[in-house]
Amino acid sequence: MNNHFKFLGAAIIGLVSFACNNNQSSSSTESTTPVWIEEVQLRNIEEYITTTGTAKAMKTIEISSETNGTYHLQKNPKTGRPYQLGDVVEAGAVIIRLENKEYENNVQLESKKLQIQITEKEWEGQKGLFEKGGATEKDVNNAQDSYINAKLALENGLITLEKLNIKAPFKGVIVNLPYYTSGVEVASGSVMVGLMDYSKMYVETQFPENALSKLNVGQKVHITNYNIKSDTLKGILTQLSPAINEDTRTFSGYIEIDNPELKLRPGMFAKADVVTVRKDSVISIPKDIIKNRRGGKLVYTVDRNSAEEKVIHTGISDDKYVEVEKGLEVGDKIVIKGYEWLRNRSKVKVMK
Repeated sequence: MNNHFKFLGAAIIGLVSFACNNNQSSSSTESTTPVWIEEVQLRNIEEYITTTGTAKAMKTIEISSETNGTYHLQKNPKTGRPYQLGDVVEAGAVIIRLENKEYENNVQLESKKLQIQITEKEWEGQKGLFEKGGATEKDVNNAQDSYINAKLALENGLITLEKLNIKAPFKGVIVNLPYYTSGVEVASGSVMVGLMDYSKMYVETQFPENALSKLNVGQKVHITNYNIKSDTLKGILTQLSPAINEDTRTFSGYIEIDNPELKLRPGMFAKADVVTVRKDSVISIPKDIIKNRRGGKLVYTVDRNSAEEKVIHTGISDDKYVEVEKGLEVGDKIVIKGYEWLRNRSKVKVMK
């Protein structure tokens, strides 16, 4: 009798243990993986070749004095204070005025103006006499020649006096302004001011040999700098060398940059993405969600809380997205997070 009860107890324990194990196996089979998804969209994709270089101003000049004189720094009409480093100056603006009375007196400007009046009247008089027969054509021509020479003498005098004015030859930014005390005498040949126009800039850079067939003059370029990450400037590839450097296996190129708001500064390090191919409104997905398996590429989509492997064929790509030429449709729900632990037909729970 005791043996019978012992057998019955063992049988009951075995059944309970089997049921528990069966429930655990079922629970394990039905476990779900949390995933995050997004719908497949159409995007514009650009494929590019990246290079780097130092940004330089298209126009730069250092102006020195052409004569000696007393130094007078002029006021910036935009600020009402004397010009200083970083000020934008218009073309033709007088930045510094040199005063030299002896120089001005030697030009004899008033005398030259008077000489114009005298020779003009003489010319008019000779023309009147010629009409009445009282002068020859040669007399008229000589009088006209004297008038022309007087005008030229005045123009040359004005040009000479302009040497006392240090003017901006183009619109630019003051990048060098040596300090002189107002009223001090400066010598001829002294550096007065340095200007740069960097509303247009350029980068001289090097490209790898294998990029030769992909690059062409006229291609668009995106310019960025780590100091202005939120802004991308526009550029264009303007020159390409046909020669390959034997030591570096690279070839040189020039990129012009539009910098209207002067955000990029001369000397800054610039990253240039030369656009070699562009496709508009193509199916694209994040590059980092693609898994490589058995020589193919696949991603996971979600349908009815189940993950499905989708083999895809890709096209061009940028730094974030890749074009999908085959394997996905617009609106498909792709797994963008949690895909690392998925298999085909894995149960998933879509997270918000």
